[in-house]
Amino acid sequence: MGYRADNSWRIQLDVLNLFNSKTNQISYAYGSLIKSDSLYNLCFPARTAPAAVCQNGVMDYVVHPVEPLAVRLTPAGAF
Repeated sequence: MGYRADNSWRIQLDVLNLFNSKTNQISYAYGSLIKSDSLYNLCFPARTAPAAVCQNGVMDYVVHPVEPLAVRLTPAGAF
């Protein structure tokens, strides 16, 4: 919600995550292969796992949670 004055000034009120939901803003999956994975030993130094497995790695989900409830008041002007 906001208000813009005729003299190039404005004030704006933003409410983020109004209902304070506990969900993920984005989630995606991709493969990775790090030294602590048990699959890593099958791929390096000598590959005993299939090549496709070593190329894709271990599939895992990565998420970015929704920001918590926040209120932001922004005054702005143009010079």
